[in-house]
Amino acid sequence: LISAITKITDLLRKCWGVAGAGIVSANLAREEDGQTAVFNPCVPGKSVYALFAFCGIKGFDHQLRALQGEIMDLINDVASVLHKEVYRWGFGDSGQCNKNLGANFLMVFRIGDVGEVKAKRDRARD
Repeated sequence: LISAITKITDLLRKCWGVAGAGIVSANLAREEDGQTAVFNPCVPGKSVYALFAFCGIKGFDHQLRALQGEIMDLINDVASVLHKEVYRWGFGDSGQCNKNLGANFLMVFRIGDVGEVKAKRDRARD
């Protein structure tokens, strides 16, 4: 049972990502009339501030022709460096590598919920 739950949560994390984790956990915690509510993936979301970064491997077509089957080694090496740096600069949970699109990578750095960010901004102005 534990193995099955672990596999399901890993699949949810990979398919839905960090943003989806909030949706799934909010859904699982919902109750109606004292009973756990039915899972609803269309519950309203919330606005957050985030920084998006995009990185590409320059001259990928040329490198693909030159490296052929070994191109995955290059992509994995670049991905390894990116993941470590995103984790380091994102202070753990706030930085995530969101997508790998072959030669391109999309990273997301979550800054905070709208209310949270506005409250910090107001405190900083005082």
